[in-house]
Amino acid sequence: MAELVHEREVELRDSEGTLYDTARIYANPNGRTTWAGWVEFVPEGGGTPVRTGPETTQSNVEGVAYWATGLQPTYFEGALARALARGEVPLVVEADPAFLTLARSDPDAGPGALVHLRIESIDPATPLRLMATNTLVPGTRRRIKDGGVLVYERTVREASADRAGAYEFVAQFGSQNAAGLMANTLWNDLHGLGARLLVEGDEVELTNGAIKDALLTASVK
Repeated sequence: MAELVHEREVELRDSEGTLYDTARIYANPNGRTTWAGWVEFVPEGGGTPVRTGPETTQSNVEGVAYWATGLQPTYFEGALARALARGEVPLVVEADPAFLTLARSDPDAGPGALVHLRIESIDPATPLRLMATNTLVPGTRRRIKDGGVLVYERTVREASADRAGAYEFVAQFGSQNAAGLMANTLWNDLHGLGARLLVEGDEVELTNGAIKDALLTASVK
């Protein structure tokens, strides 16, 4: 299954005036030894995205993520033109029997459900703990066994003595079972820290069941 490795806010229009406000970079296995990277542009307010063909080939998925973090605004202008020239290209997605939905209930919307998370915590180590790393840069990924992928997007504000820090992530998963495993990971890493979890802008109680329900509900909006 293709994996989301980076997401960027953009402001690009096509010849008909349609505004594309999100660019997502995915990595997909390209044979047994390399990974291909491509870009998906999402119209403002939803709608059918457009996708480029392969834009890069790297030796591993981390290489695609690193490539994506260095892309400049002028690159996205050209990539959108290439995506529009291809037109709507259906995406083949591997699915298991428990497959729930693709993002936003659209079979062409992307590889698996994509849900935006925001975590607020007075402890500056919280996002590092969640991503299981000692350093964070936009596009950092954490693969959760059988549960999908977490991608760190950005720090909205740093934690201070009198104000919680705020951090944004994207969760990608492809089935109800995967959503449950994603929820377990979020609960395990966040409970007891005094953190707040918001799923697509709505605060969620830090329990396994509540987090799973919120992920599944958000995946079909």
